Amino acid sequence: MVELKGYKVNRLEIENKVKAGTQLKLQNQVKYNMNYMEGDNKCVSFLELRVSDADQNPFEIRIEAVAEFSYSEGDEKADIHVNSFDQLFPFIRQIISTAASFTGMGGLLIPIIRLNKNTVKVAGVGDNDNESSPLN
Repeated sequence: MVELKGYKVNRLEIENKVKAGTQLKLQNQVKYNMNYMEGDNKCVSFLELRVSDADQNPFEIRIEAVAEFSYSEGDEKADIHVNSFDQLFPFIRQIISTAASFTGMGGLLIPIIRLNKNTVKVAGVGDNDNESSPLN
């Protein structure tokens, strides 16, 4: 069972230079990586999300966040990856909505993003055994 232990936002950037009333066609780009601390059944995720306008209007939100999770012995890494993202993303989504409201874009709510377990690539085991949590 994957459990979110904590998260923090390392970077949040907003550009909103569009004229009032401009209709935006938002697109999202997401990058989500996981580092495992095998002996402790912990992992740390790194999320980068960019929301921009498909028509190149001067609107963009970038957020970088890090989160720490615990998981149960025997959990598959692809499942951990997907489940951890599903737990973290609602917080990121709310932060983006709140930040956008400060720029006069009330009601901006990006769509829910779902990762596909079958497309998750798992790197070598034990690559980061000595890593400490960046949440400290």
